[in-house]
Amino acid sequence: MRKIKKYSNRRLYDTEESRYVNLEELAKLIRGGEEITVVDVSSGEDLTRQVLLQVLVETQGGDRLFPPGLMHRIIRFTGDSPLHRAALQQVGAGLELLDAQVRQLERNLGMFQGAGMGAGMGAGMGAGMGAGQGATATPPRATPQAAPEPEPEPEPDFDDAPPPAAAPQADGELDALRARLAALEARLKG
Repeated sequence: MRKIKKYSNRRLYDTEESRYVNLEELAKLIRGGEEITVVDVSSGEDLTRQVLLQVLVETQGGDRLFPPGLMHRIIRFTGDSPLHRAALQQVGAGLELLDAQVRQLERNLGMFQGAGMGAGMGAGMGAGMGAGQGATATPPRATPQAAPEPEPEPEPDFDDAPPPAAAPQADGELDALRARLAALEARLKG
């Protein structure tokens, strides 16, 4: 984890490289796989979330990420009533769930990157992620035949999804993810 110090003049100091950095340089580090933590020099307060949000909005087009209606609602939720706190907690939990699902998808797709999937990744995913199959693609047949399209499964109900902090249930969660990816692939083809 790379430590970044934030000074009162808004300057950011990379302690690993012993130099000041700007938001674009932080974005480049993160795109390169670095995890950063940002700490206020005077108070020791963790400012990682604020700085990452600033990087997202100012350098990555993150302002297009959040619809205006959602931003209005989040701003309206700023208050100290139990309703406001519950609403903000719910929005945060939803975003954490999204983060966990994207992280799991990245891990699963990482299995295919080393398998030489390249440009034929879509076809390989369909072959390798069918129901009950492992993560490796089946070898090509001597006579090319079109594989039958898998029936898309119904969308899962997120109301009873486990909380994001819960440990993944390897086989069941992986099977559900495979089914969702197959359904997405079918929608994209159709």
